[in-house]
Amino acid sequence: MQRKPTPNTRGANADEKRFMNYTKHSDCVQCGREGPSIVDHVAGATYKHNKTLIGHWFVIPLCVDCDDVKTQGSTRKFKQTFEVTMAQLWSRHVTAWDVMTRADIPRDVQLAILDCGK
Repeated sequence: MQRKPTPNTRGANADEKRFMNYTKHSDCVQCGREGPSIVDHVAGATYKHNKTLIGHWFVIPLCVDCDDVKTQGSTRKFKQTFEVTMAQLWSRHVTAWDVMTRADIPRDVQLAILDCGK
């Protein structure tokens, strides 16, 4: 389901939608279980860090089991269980995206995601 634009935020643009579609059809970035996967908006679709909207880009593919660790617990529990941050998983997922499509995620978005501490 696509979030509709509001006065405080915009909807996803074409590049962001393409990345979310790629994410949906990717294998789980944590355990490698074959997709399609749940597209997990790590911090929510409207999340901003350092005044940069990163919510539409900060998505990772998770299988049902890996997603349950986060959904039933928390991001902290996920980090403790798998010993990896969401930003590290996102970075791993983006590396595959860049190789497959040569699409560039805006540099300010990359820096904001890697800096957000999630």
